[in-house]
Amino acid sequence: MNIYNRPVLKPIVLSFSLLLNLAASQVSQSQEPQIKLTRAVDVNANDISGDGQVGEVGRRLSRPLIVQITDEEGRPKSGKLVQFSILSEPRDNRFTNQSLRIIEPKVFTNEFGYAKTEIILGKSTGEYQVLAQAENEKLVLTLTGLAQRWYLFLIFGLLAGICFFLFGLYYGTKGLKRIAGNRLRDVLFNLTHNRFLGVLVGIGVTAVLQSSTATTILLVIFASTGILGLSQSLGVILGADIGTTLTAQILSLQIFDYAILLVIIGFALMHSFPKIKDLGQAVFGFGLVFFSIKIVFESTQPLKYFPAFQKVLLTFGQMPWLGIILAMLFTFLVRSSAATIGIAIGFSFAGLLNLNSAIPIILGANIGTSFSTLLASARANAEAKRIAVGHTLFKLIIVIILYPFIQPLTNLIANTGNSLPRQIANGHTLINLFACILFLPLLTPYEKFLRRIIPETITRVKMKFLSPSLIDTPAMALAQASREVMRMGDIVTEMFRQTINAFLHNDKELRKEIVVKDDTVDSLEESIKTYLTQISQSEISPELSRKSFALLYIIDDLEHIGDIVSKGLALYIKKKIDFNLSFSEEGITEITEFHKEVLATLNTALAALAGWDIKLAKIVMQKRDTVNERLKDLHNRHLERLGKGLKESIDTSTIHLDIINDLERCNFHASKISLSILEATEKE
Repeated sequence: MNIYNRPVLKPIVLSFSLLLNLAASQVSQSQEPQIKLTRAVDVNANDISGDGQVGEVGRRLSRPLIVQITDEEGRPKSGKLVQFSILSEPRDNRFTNQSLRIIEPKVFTNEFGYAKTEIILGKSTGEYQVLAQAENEKLVLTLTGLAQRWYLFLIFGLLAGICFFLFGLYYGTKGLKRIAGNRLRDVLFNLTHNRFLGVLVGIGVTAVLQSSTATTILLVIFASTGILGLSQSLGVILGADIGTTLTAQILSLQIFDYAILLVIIGFALMHSFPKIKDLGQAVFGFGLVFFSIKIVFESTQPLKYFPAFQKVLLTFGQMPWLGIILAMLFTFLVRSSAATIGIAIGFSFAGLLNLNSAIPIILGANIGTSFSTLLASARANAEAKRIAVGHTLFKLIIVIILYPFIQPLTNLIANTGNSLPRQIANGHTLINLFACILFLPLLTPYEKFLRRIIPETITRVKMKFLSPSLIDTPAMALAQASREVMRMGDIVTEMFRQTINAFLHNDKELRKEIVVKDDTVDSLEESIKTYLTQISQSEISPELSRKSFALLYIIDDLEHIGDIVSKGLALYIKKKIDFNLSFSEEGITEITEFHKEVLATLNTALAALAGWDIKLAKIVMQKRDTVNERLKDLHNRHLERLGKGLKESIDTSTIHLDIINDLERCNFHASKISLSILEATEKE
């Protein structure tokens, strides 16, 4: 009998056999070399695994997923089985039944130890994780799915963000300017004689206009029309550069999530409460400004998956001159430094920008915003050109001073806020504060320098007070139109005044000057009428509408007076000179006194227009009947002299009667000017 078959020994034998097999297994495993599962690299140690890859959902990735199996000594292992499986994917794929697809879930390694498979992303955007497993080794590969044609959404999103920003800024500013009305001009004129007050005014006006470019262009316009001078404007410019940073400060607060609420509130105020329509427009516009940052933030999210783009932005920190130039050009194109800074803040929210790259963008935006002012002054007078050049030199000098110290400046700004958007906004503010502190004590020599490099020109601007840039601010535009009408009235009054001198002294040259001036009056009438028509096409208050229409009637009456003088009175003077006619002493006296009386009426009418003065306008209206009676009296006196057979009266009878009739017609149009004033003001 075999000893191994004995019942007592059988369990012992089996146990011993099991131990022997286990030992043999351990020996074989210890002899089998361990494998390592890693992301695949090429001969130059570059990652070719496809890990971190970004692709469009529902489409095959441009590169396969590749893993590599090596032994402990780094030698590739071929013939090893690698299994690929889905570890995680966006939840929405469960509802669409379009999950990530692995083309070859099981792959054997090739002679280089590589195992690769193709991937088709699921239907939903988001993060995908693929698990690669070989024996006991595991490796997780992460992928990102973006929307199909995401690059178009990126481009459109950026363009839409810029458009919303600029439109919101324009529309909101338009509402604020209407609220401020003509007070902006009064504030600029009355409070800018002191340079320190000028800085405060610049900050305040720019807070209303939301653009330092708009403020400086306004200064150029006022300088070209003679309202402001260079010394008054320089301090305002420094303040405007500080004021424009308030927009960046607000944008950095990350309140864009609530921007759509501001848009809704502003829209409701505009259409439900007519009395505060302008306020509603301002709220609506600035709601769009904040909403635009949200658009930029969300549309640029895909860029964070592309290190190459971030590398380009980081280049601005390594080559600040490149960031300055690009930001300068972009700011010039969009005509707003606030837009450039706003986009930089949007990039910072998306994690695409660091502070080193943001500082050159700020400096470039500061330079670029001054180019629009230069363009606005191209056809203006010397004073306006000095303001524009002064603004540009402010910006250039600051950049030149700060450029060698960009890194210390960046370190300083980094300590001013806990978040990158806040640091960018603070950097914008600190740079412009530094410019103000540096230049404010030097404004007097700086002004002399500007006057030296830009001398006075003798070129006259045809339209002295009208500016198309003010059309969007009806109150200010109407005030400027009134000034141009007053200028037209002064020319007409001077023509009328000179007629008596040409008449009394037979002055041919003076008569010609009077006739030539009528061409200027006609030109002014045409330009002012066009300008007032453009104002009327804007959304203006009933009060401004009445005054606008009143000015249309007034320039028509002034043009009629100019025609009466140049085509009537001047013609009679020519006949008197050509035919060597002599008037009786009584006739000369009567014409002279009547002329003086009508001239006084015309002056009073224009004085009433200057201040829309109801009392003066009523005085002119009261004189209308008096002048009519005076005309009848002069007619009777002349007829009496004819009855007496006075030779002078007989020779000049026709001209004499025509002159006094035309003088009365001038008085009639002067009274119509006052009537227009009364109709525009008494309804208020």
